[in-house]
Formats: sequence, C-alpha cells, structure tokens
Amino acid sequence: MKRRMLFFSLALVLVLTALMPGAALAAKPQPFYAAGVITGIEDTVIGENAFPAGESGRWRVVGREITGQLSGDINASFVMTYRANVELATQAGTLHGDLVAADSSFRVNGKIQSLEMVPTPLGIDLPKLTITGNWNLDGKGPGNGDFEAWVIFVPDEYGHVVMIVASSFVMEGKW
Repeated sequence: MKRRMLFFSLALVLVLTALMPGAALAAKPQPFYAAGVITGIEDTVIGENAFPAGESGRWRVVGREITGQLSGDINASFVMTYRANVELATQAGTLHGDLVAADSSFRVNGKIQSLEMVPTPLGIDLPKLTITGNWNLDGKGPGNGDFEAWVIFVPDEYGHVVMIVASSFVMEGKW
C-alpha cells in the first residue's frame, strides 16, 4: 500500500511539474497592436449629448459615439462611446470612454490637445485634434497599453466636430 501511494504521489508531482510551466507561459501577456481610422462621429445635440459648463467656456460631452475601423490584432469595426470635458475655444480637455471592437471591450482615458489648424488640398485650413492616452482590456483578462489618435474635421458654428475628413487611431500594448 505504501509503495502504491508513493508511486501515485511521484506520478502526480511529475504531471503537475510538467503542466505548470505551460500554464505559466500561456498566461504571459502578448504584444498587442491595432491601427486604423476614425470614420464617423455622432452629431452634437446641445442639451442631449453636449452641454455648456456654465459660463466657463467649457463643454461637457456625454454618451457621444465615434465609429471606425481597426486592423492588426483586431480586424473589425469599432464603436467608442465617450464623455469629455473640453474648452470650446481650443477643444483641449479630457476624454473617457468604452471602446468595443469584435468581441473585445476596452476602457480608454485620454487627453485632448489644443486644436491646430492644418492646410488641406482644397486650399483651406481645417482644425486637427490629437488625442493621447491609455487603454485597459475590460473583462477578458489582463491587458493594457497606450493609444494615439488624430482627426481633421469640419466644425459647426460652435466649433463642434461635424464631419471627419482624415484620421488615424493606433493602439499598442500587451494583452
């Protein structure tokens, strides 16, 4: 009986030793990269998804959607629902949101830089916004990284984004 117990214990130890390195390697985060474009933005509806923040010159944006397309480790269209607090004159501020692409969900936090005017082939200057920040994989295990995006857009009379003319969106990190 003792011999059988010893043999069983030894076999169990060997099996567990063989399995543990494989499990540890499987859990190691892998590099993540996805790049694409921002193709659309939900209309600004003052009083519904954009509100002046008193007399401060700032605006609160809530529940506005951005759409686009990613390629790389995720090949899919995406929707990001975001909220922001920006200075209307410069569009500088903060951005927080949820991005969904294929079966992955990300939490994003970013900083919107002051807009700059850039020339276009049509001979007119349009505003460009640059947004940098970080992301965390939501609910599917560990994963995090950084993102960088920019959009050149046509503004309305208040300076809100109406139509996106050109853009870029890049996510890098580990998952």
